Amino acid sequence: MGGSRVTVLALDRHGRVLLADGAPPATRLRAGESPDAGALRAFEEATGAVLDELRLFRDGERGRHVYYDDPDLALEALSPPPGTVLRYLAPDGEETAALGAETRALLARFAAGSAYRTLFH
Repeated sequence: MGGSRVTVLALDRHGRVLLADGAPPATRLRAGESPDAGALRAFEEATGAVLDELRLFRDGERGRHVYYDDPDLALEALSPPPGTVLRYLAPDGEETAALGAETRALLARFAAGSAYRTLFH
C-alpha cells in the first residue's frame, strides 16, 4: 500500500473545503499504513486538528483515496505548521480557477457528487 495517496476534504457549515497552501490536506501512505490512518495523519499534520470521522468519497483512482467530513472547524482554532496558509473555498466557486488543475478537477467532481449534494443541497 506504500506510495498510494490520500486526500481529505474537510468542510465547514457553508460547504466550503479547507485548503492548506492551496490544496486539500494530502499525503502518500507510509509502508503498512492503511488509507484511513494516512488520511487522519495528513489532516492532523496540515492543521493540528484530529478528525473524529472520515467518509470515503473516491477509491481506486490508481492508488488515490479521497475522504471527506464536515467538521466545521474554525480557522483560528487550528494549528498548522509554520508558514502553512489555511483557508476555506467553495468547491464550485469562481475562486477555484486559481488552484492547480488536479485540485480543481477533484473539487469539481466532489461538488457534483451525491456526497456533497446530500450534505449541502
